[in-house]
Amino acid sequence: MDAIGAVPANFARTRRGSVAGVYCALLLTACVGSAGITVIYNMLPTLQRTFPGQPALAWVVTIYWLCSAIAAAVCGRLGDLNGRRKVMSVVLTLCAVGALGAAIAPSLPWLIVACALQGTASAITPLSFGIFRENLPPERVPVAVGVLTSAGTVCAGIIFVASGVVIDRFSWQGGFLLKVGLAAVALIAVFVFVPPSTAQPGPRVNLAKGILFAPALAALLVGVQQIRAWGTADPRLWALFAGGAILLVVWARLQLREAQPLIGLRILANRQVALANVCVVVVVLGTIQIGQILSMFFQQPLWTGTGLGLTATGSGLMHLALDAVSIIAAPWSGRIAARHGARTSALVGFALISVAWMWLALWHGDRGVTLAGAALALGGYAVTMTGLYNLIIESTPPQRTGEATGMTYVFLTAFFAVGAQIVFALLESGRVVNPAHGGLAFPSDGAYVLGFAYIAATGVLGFILATQLPRRGKAAVPLQGT
Repeated sequence: MDAIGAVPANFARTRRGSVAGVYCALLLTACVGSAGITVIYNMLPTLQRTFPGQPALAWVVTIYWLCSAIAAAVCGRLGDLNGRRKVMSVVLTLCAVGALGAAIAPSLPWLIVACALQGTASAITPLSFGIFRENLPPERVPVAVGVLTSAGTVCAGIIFVASGVVIDRFSWQGGFLLKVGLAAVALIAVFVFVPPSTAQPGPRVNLAKGILFAPALAALLVGVQQIRAWGTADPRLWALFAGGAILLVVWARLQLREAQPLIGLRILANRQVALANVCVVVVVLGTIQIGQILSMFFQQPLWTGTGLGLTATGSGLMHLALDAVSIIAAPWSGRIAARHGARTSALVGFALISVAWMWLALWHGDRGVTLAGAALALGGYAVTMTGLYNLIIESTPPQRTGEATGMTYVFLTAFFAVGAQIVFALLESGRVVNPAHGGLAFPSDGAYVLGFAYIAATGVLGFILATQLPRRGKAAVPLQGT
């Protein structure tokens, strides 16, 4: 196994091939990862008309997020043990099969199962980080992480618009077929440009015990998503929370006892890895909700006295313009991390987040001013996440890269639902209703200010936490397994 800071074993082979080819292949896989949930979100209004009055439709999104958390953790670890290119090929194949199954789905249950398969797309990010680390010299990895982060954000914006055109002009099945094509192209590129791993297969792990976290996480996620529908006094809610928590504790104890665990929880004994993951949770509770809160604000009718009054297409184009900011912000964060340490880029990112969302809380009546504040907010998000991912990567042995970043994705997925519920609650704190406009209720300007201020506060909290991060990461604690 490579030592931290050593030239990776695959580097000589990659130079004889093409570093640009590795970049090309992984950028294509980033497109597949971005298409995963983006296409589903974009077609939800169409699916609601196709499957009217079916509450189970919500499971199209819920099952995707649940399987995303499982796939990122499990496939990231299996990639470390059995070769990342091999596991990436399996993941892309499952994405294509799931998208094709959704395109020909004759019923809603079929569609839900197909979307579950598509959730494996989340494993692309930890696998890609591992492939970069395996094939690039250490000094180039931070910028590569930034490029991959920006690619995911920009691709999401492009695919949002492209899938909308396909869905509107052809059918909702066309949106899934678009994903099939992307996965097929990415799969070919991975085989052509990414060298196979030179590492020997790792030790066997107990998969059955390792995936016990899946039902625990499912119970907790479903509970969080049902809070608004059931109410906090509903015993079903607390049964889900209690059952999920108990099962999670049992799973953690089993993993800590395993000589070769599927998910090495002792990675979190490394203080900088644990603290970086806490910072990721803060980002997820706050600024990662930018898509949700700004989509609503952009399309808020002008008669409500707030919002921009854009159409859905206009909102999509606005998001695409904002996503382009990450093309500069994320690689810039990687350069900061390479020169001054990932802690510095995380601090810069949280500072940008705090300023941007306070800006939006104070000034959001003008379209240009709002766009500038939103661009700064998205730039802050890109800089922060790139810095945090880099800190986790540089704090982890190369042979545990997929495992460590996959675990981070589990935290991201679990707390995304919590952050969404908090933002929804804040936006519902004030409503504007006008019978002359159909009696529809929209968030008031004060509710938006409260939401923007809350996200700014999470940025301040993140900045305080980031000051405790080390200037340079190192694997300070011996890790479980090999």
